[in-house]
Amino acid sequence: MNSKFLTSTLIVIFSLSIAGILSAGKKPEEQSGYEKGKDVGLKAPKGAEVLFDGTMKSVKKNWVMWPKKDMDITWKIMDNPNGGGKTLMTDGGRKWGTHDLVTKKKYSDYEGHVEFIMMGARGDNKPDGYTNSGVYMQNRYEIQIESPKGKDIADPYNWKIGPHGIAAFCMDRVPDRNAWRPNGQWHAFHFIFKDAKWDGDKKVANARATVWWNGIKVHDNAEIKKANGGIKVTSAPGGLKLQEHGQDVRFRNVWIIDQS
Repeated sequence: MNSKFLTSTLIVIFSLSIAGILSAGKKPEEQSGYEKGKDVGLKAPKGAEVLFDGTMKSVKKNWVMWPKKDMDITWKIMDNPNGGGKTLMTDGGRKWGTHDLVTKKKYSDYEGHVEFIMMGARGDNKPDGYTNSGVYMQNRYEIQIESPKGKDIADPYNWKIGPHGIAAFCMDRVPDRNAWRPNGQWHAFHFIFKDAKWDGDKKVANARATVWWNGIKVHDNAEIKKANGGIKVTSAPGGLKLQEHGQDVRFRNVWIIDQS
């Protein structure tokens, strides 16, 4: 084995191990490297496109249903279950992929921010039970939203998040750190996304993304190799998509800075 490759591999493994030690059992704001400016409450800067401002008017202006774009919007404006203001609640479907929302505008390179709260089963307004959703870059690459299940429910701060767990690029790349907050508390994904590189119709480099989950950097200019449940990977730009999965997930403070 090439010695330089072995050394680089060991450095990566060591770095990830240290990151795990620094985050083990701690709330995000207690962890090393926490950035408040990438967490819940970050206001849209001047020039950003505010995609949801708490009103149905902003939803109808900026979003359409997916996969049937001519479908009436089924998502609902709801009270914030943890604080003031209004939120946008997933609604309409009992399984994933039937009643998603995607932006009308399509993007290539951008910085963005999405806040969400997981409330478990829909209808009882209680923050308990399994929850699933997702935020899709270009309607292709999913940053997973999911609460723990099984044995991980007992100790979610030490949850070893897999490729289908929260903040993973679904079925592709797990987050480097665990920045968990319980159901009923607000989470934030802040992200910088760079489109794949193309030579005509031939992809010559994969997309890349840097993602902060609750102020903790969990993907650092990471290569994103796999799309998940969205549109085909081509050189065309794509919309930001929010997934409906049958549970109560509510969104607020959704904005993008187009850097294309």
